[in-house]
Amino acid sequence: MDFDLTDDQQTLVSSLQSMFAPYGEIPEEGRGAKSYFAADLQRKLVNGGFFHTAREAGNLEAALLVLEAGRLPVTVEAGASALVAPNLMANPPEGPIALLSGDLKKAQRMLSVARHAIVDTGDDVVVIPIDPENVEPVETMLAAPFGRFRTPPDLSKGRRLGAEARPVLHQWSRVALAAECAGAAESAVPFTVEYVKLRKAFDQPIGSFQAVQHRLAQCWQIMRALRYNALHAAWTGDPVRADLAATYAQMHVQKLVFDLHQFHGAIGITTEYKLHYWTFRLRSLQPETGGADGAALAAADKLWGAAA
Repeated sequence: MDFDLTDDQQTLVSSLQSMFAPYGEIPEEGRGAKSYFAADLQRKLVNGGFFHTAREAGNLEAALLVLEAGRLPVTVEAGASALVAPNLMANPPEGPIALLSGDLKKAQRMLSVARHAIVDTGDDVVVIPIDPENVEPVETMLAAPFGRFRTPPDLSKGRRLGAEARPVLHQWSRVALAAECAGAAESAVPFTVEYVKLRKAFDQPIGSFQAVQHRLAQCWQIMRALRYNALHAAWTGDPVRADLAATYAQMHVQKLVFDLHQFHGAIGITTEYKLHYWTFRLRSLQPETGGADGAALAAADKLWGAAA
């Protein structure tokens, strides 16, 4: 069953798709890179007021923005700016925003391009500005910009949001994660469907084999479920729905990545080919916010209590 967008939501999505159209390929200067952060597109989103529009319209519209951005092979920071920060504070900091947790001496996603960071300290949430001179870019295969602090930041000088902000941070981080996974899948799966029509084995397109069709049908079902879980969690604002959307997304990353890469063969992991920009980004999101186990346990605690 499909659900139609409202006229306003469709206008937002159409405007985003029109803006994103030139970024459907990696620019010449980024060809062969393991990831490409589209700084100019990030500025267009900010200057065009898209984050502001999405925030004013509501969380569902913000999730649509994150999902559409996730469909691109290039990377922009949308989840924290559109969904997480606005639900945490009245005046969100200027992005790109990195969501940090755990050992701050380790590499963190988006840190190398971030202007601000929202840090989960374990008992508080702290917002800090990022000094780019204090961040060392870290190259990975995960199709996203990573960075590491040269010197750990002084969190005592940051803006403290209090322990009560942690559940809000976790909820909307999981919605953003689910929406970004949905976007990546919505590009990677159709891209593979088209490829299996062309790749041949035994003088036949591999897409003509029933075993391939069955597995791709499962991938398509996962792709649609990712979308509806993410948008439902955003629309309801229900913390349990957020946990379940992240759980589903992170549980199914492995199947999507395995099947899609197998059908593309060795070309799928080359940096000259687009597939890895979506699938390896899915891998980078798989362990975040506690991973599938952390999200599932959080949902269980909310539904049945910690004693369960």
